[in-house]
Amino acid sequence: MSYKLENFKSDWIGGQLPFNEDTVQFAQEFGAHLCDLQNDRPGREALTTSQIRNFFGEVRRIQAKVQQGGFDNNKVAFLLIRPKLAYAEARVKSKQGKSRIEDFRKVMEKAHLAVKDQDSFQRFVDFLEATLAFHKSYGGRD
Repeated sequence: MSYKLENFKSDWIGGQLPFNEDTVQFAQEFGAHLCDLQNDRPGREALTTSQIRNFFGEVRRIQAKVQQGGFDNNKVAFLLIRPKLAYAEARVKSKQGKSRIEDFRKVMEKAHLAVKDQDSFQRFVDFLEATLAFHKSYGGRD
């Protein structure tokens, strides 16, 4: 299994390509990559489940607002998660040096930029959820 940033297709989120088995396969490879597996155990550069869940929790809060008031009325909150992710990356890197959080930010940023409406926002949430699930299934540490 090998993750490559160039294999991510923004159109999975933007809707020009269907959210299909290729999307799930990428999420699986990406989730495993974020674990930085070393002999079936998370390595030193691994993201913790908590680091991904912090981002996921913010996305879920926005999702609840979107369900209540629509995507357009909550777009600012969605736009602000990108700088929050950059901040989280800077914090992690200042504490531990190398981390796969940079790869996480790069993929999530590409996915974020593909969101144009409520449907693409939902695909963004689905992709993030799949990535988190695979990360945990590959032994993502807390």
